[in-house]
Amino acid sequence: MEANGLGPQGFPELKNDTFLRAAWGEETDYTPVWCMRQAGRYLPEFRETRAAQDFFSTCRSPEACCELTLQPLRRFPLDAAIIFSDILVVPQALGMEVTMVPGKGPSFPEPLREEQDLERLRDPEVVASELGYVFQAITLTRQRLAGRVPLIGFAGAPWTLMTYMVEGGGSSTMAQAKRWLYQRPQASHQLLRILTDALVPYLVGQVVAGAQIIFAKDGHFALEELAQAGYEVVGLDWTVAPKKARECVGKTVTLQGNLDPCALYASEEIGQLVKQMLDDFGPHRYIANLGHGLYPDMDPEHVGAFVDAVHKHSRLLRQN
Repeated sequence: MEANGLGPQGFPELKNDTFLRAAWGEETDYTPVWCMRQAGRYLPEFRETRAAQDFFSTCRSPEACCELTLQPLRRFPLDAAIIFSDILVVPQALGMEVTMVPGKGPSFPEPLREEQDLERLRDPEVVASELGYVFQAITLTRQRLAGRVPLIGFAGAPWTLMTYMVEGGGSSTMAQAKRWLYQRPQASHQLLRILTDALVPYLVGQVVAGAQIIFAKDGHFALEELAQAGYEVVGLDWTVAPKKARECVGKTVTLQGNLDPCALYASEEIGQLVKQMLDDFGPHRYIANLGHGLYPDMDPEHVGAFVDAVHKHSRLLRQN
């Protein structure tokens, strides 16, 4: 680190690197914690900031993304920030229209229906330049964080994005996207390749801009493969038992997760549920989180109770 308080990339020197040290498997004084969707509608200040703007207009404003990213850190002693953005900015950059429908979620007015629809997509090489606003938001947020905690970037996996682009929105069965896999294997491979070619430079760009983690929803069947894929951290959802996960991945990968988000609807029991989770994962190579994102109707005080319980119980766990 340089004497002027700036790191090697010219960003403010990191003051709390607990999250990164846990990711690398180093000893930490306590278990670091952050929450998926911690910048979200459960916070009244988030709703106020977002009220006047269309969702994707907000995503395209580095200033707004920075503000929304920092909001939860003003309330809670979180150990990481995650940039406010959306996985569907990638299909948008490929030339597809996506709108956010209140009460329903993202919607594609013209989803991919036939193989020839792939011709409508832009060259994946343009995606990184189209998404310059995400990189700007990351750089701005790194500066404003002033080294308080690390900043996490993210992107949706090719299959996740393909399901939205083919289904036209969220889907519990993914039947249309799976139909493509069975009926149009060649076109499916072509689409997944386009998305991969778009995502790789996009993620590299996020790192260069100042922001690394894999989270696979319902990925319990592939934990061993995920652990060998070269990632430092594998995120788990709540369907995986911590001890089983540890057996599968071994001791060279850090696990992250995995409290059922709905547990935050509890009040008195949150501390007990957190204690159980920490006991099951153990103090080493572990980052506490929920097994998925926070829901809009959650009480911010319960989120605070979750974060505080992780810090408190993990310190006690190390003493004992």
